[in-house]
Amino acid sequence: MPKIKLYTKHLFATFVFLFVLIDILFLSGNFIQDVLTDPQKYFKGDFSSAQISFTAVFILLGALIVFAAYIFYLLLTFNSRSDLIVWSATRSLSASKEQFKRLYESAPVPYLLLNKNGEIDEPNKAALRFFKAMPEEIESKNIFSFFAPEFKEQAEKFFQYYKSGLPINRRETQMVTKGGEIKWVLLSIFEMKDLGGLANTGLVIIFDITEQKLLDKSKTEFVSLASHQLRTPLATTKWYTEMLASGDIGELSPKQKDYVDKLSAANEEMIGLVDMLLNVSRIEMGKLPVEVKPTDAQELADSVLSELALQTDKKKIRVEKRYGDFLKNMKSDPKLLRIVIQNLVSNAVKYTPEGGTVSLVFEEFAGEKRIIVSDNGVGIPKEQQNRVFSKMFRADNVRNLTNSQGTGLGLYLVKSIVEELGGRINFASEENKGSVFTVIF
Repeated sequence: MPKIKLYTKHLFATFVFLFVLIDILFLSGNFIQDVLTDPQKYFKGDFSSAQISFTAVFILLGALIVFAAYIFYLLLTFNSRSDLIVWSATRSLSASKEQFKRLYESAPVPYLLLNKNGEIDEPNKAALRFFKAMPEEIESKNIFSFFAPEFKEQAEKFFQYYKSGLPINRRETQMVTKGGEIKWVLLSIFEMKDLGGLANTGLVIIFDITEQKLLDKSKTEFVSLASHQLRTPLATTKWYTEMLASGDIGELSPKQKDYVDKLSAANEEMIGLVDMLLNVSRIEMGKLPVEVKPTDAQELADSVLSELALQTDKKKIRVEKRYGDFLKNMKSDPKLLRIVIQNLVSNAVKYTPEGGTVSLVFEEFAGEKRIIVSDNGVGIPKEQQNRVFSKMFRADNVRNLTNSQGTGLGLYLVKSIVEELGGRINFASEENKGSVFTVIF
């Protein structure tokens, strides 16, 4: 407001100056007319009043006076106009800042600011509700001290990330409120420069996913319970079909035996599906039993290939084995390692066309043991390769294959088991040329 008053004052002064000049012009009108009428009276020379228009000169002088007044105004108000522009911009910035502050405070998502040491500053209302605390109870406290005890190692790693300026984007972890309640969250922390560029500030965004995690846990427990309940009738069906197929209760006709064989195959598929669901649910609940002992991976691989012999013979697939005695006595869980080999080789056979090749290679390189399963089958589309190990994933190019029945859980289970055994898995694939999966321990 003071700037506007100063601006008005300068404008008034300019108009006063303009009126003074115009008055001088009118007061000197008779003199100017006399000069133009009889110029010889004042100047030496031959001037004709007919050649000089009094009106034109008067207008010209008036324009010069107005121009002079404008120049005077510009010079007089230069600083005040600059100050007014700065004041207007500052006012606009202040309004934007105030609006941002209101949005920050009333946002439904918990936001917190951090200083360079990771200490909390200015938590918004949603953050206070999340921690169930008053501002003074969490301000100046290190954000990483609110991690659950099981995630202390992750907290230390994230703290190093923050001090190094590395962003933390939607990382899953557990945090503890002031009342001791443990919550699952997706945590994001970004470094920001302040307006002066003199200090760094961290912005923390917290998404509470506790209800979602509880729902996922309930689903997993339901799948586990349902799978357990399915095992008994499936085992009973298997026992009866084996009795029928053996002829212990009477010989079967060829047609009857064909039906029993189909029933047995379907039952085996159901048993395999139930076992897979059980293993997935155990992994997700952290209850997968691991029993590490000396394991002969070559023996496991041969048993898997023997099971798949009917499929490989039917499709005339050539199976290449190169074991080299590298993994005859490795430390692993034989049951879990067999699941890994069985899923990888089964996929290779399933998605390799007739007359193709499937390769199973064991090798040791730089102190690492490797299991390599490759094929020249349909491959995986490049745009979908980042989802290969996701739950329920099946590539678009295999959905319409007549022999491609599957759950989309196999590779998810394989990756989970490999990591549970302390290893890692990677792959390379090209559509219509095949895939190579490598398990490394």
